[in-house]
Amino acid sequence: MLPRWNWKSAVLSVMLRVPIFAFATVRRGPEVIARAILTETAVCAINGGWYAAVVQVLRNRKPVWLVAAMISVIVPLSGQVIEYAVHTWHQTPHRIAAVVASTVLGAIASRFNWYAMKSNAGWHSAVPSSPISSSIPLLLGRFLLLGPRWRAHQLSRIALPSN
Repeated sequence: MLPRWNWKSAVLSVMLRVPIFAFATVRRGPEVIARAILTETAVCAINGGWYAAVVQVLRNRKPVWLVAAMISVIVPLSGQVIEYAVHTWHQTPHRIAAVVASTVLGAIASRFNWYAMKSNAGWHSAVPSSPISSSIPLLLGRFLLLGPRWRAHQLSRIALPSN
């Protein structure tokens, strides 16, 4: 079965990445900014939607470390190569810096996407009526606390020396 394009992730991806390219081209004037924005919107909408569909298919697979590697590195890298190629074709100024920033954001966003889908919060639904917008702040808060909670758990398992 082919995965379905995920419109929620596509929209969120465009909202997060377009400002990076607008900022990168801000000194070149409105025409260049508009071209960079339109280019990134097209690339991002396509890549973001299909990428999320792939994450949806992989979200519950094992081994987790391999899924994490695919979701965080392999699949996004292919999207970043496409993004760079399209911006090179369109001669977007400062595209290397913008793609690097987009890549860092993408690595974080891909982990959040995976977390949101595994949380069964409606994120993976292709139905436009699911109320994901109301759950984003809660999901984001929980996601941001994953690292500190994991570290606290690891520290609690360390036996303190007895007197």
